[in-house]
Amino acid sequence: MEINWGYNCLTVGIHHGRPEALWNLPLGYAAQIYGNEALEQIVVARIYNDAMQFVNHSEAEVATQEWADRIKRIAQEQFQEVLQSKVQDLAEYYQHTGWKCDIRDLIIFVELDKLNPNYSPLHSHDSINLLCRILGTRASRMASKA
Repeated sequence: MEINWGYNCLTVGIHHGRPEALWNLPLGYAAQIYGNEALEQIVVARIYNDAMQFVNHSEAEVATQEWADRIKRIAQEQFQEVLQSKVQDLAEYYQHTGWKCDIRDLIIFVELDKLNPNYSPLHSHDSINLLCRILGTRASRMASKA
């Protein structure tokens, strides 16, 4: 099986995120519909699976079962702090005057029926994908130091 390392949230460099719709849900919405406990389980499971991808398919010396288990434990311990920080950052973004100007322009484009078909209303970091990336890379760095 060919591994698409761009989908792995622990990879260094370019990260494409997973293509499934679940991973592109906005964070606030995901926390609301799943609840923090279920969202934590979903995110930690993905991070652990991505760590196991390294264990099973890479030649990196650090990629051991113990390393993957440490990543999982650290991700569980750090989840609430990272989620709250990211949700707060996004809330500030969506309340910023620049965002309000974007909304004003959006309304004008909709009224003129000239909305760009590729328009995406979300901040580029507003997804479960990016939460996995941020928490996963943090946990990976911490686990590698241990």
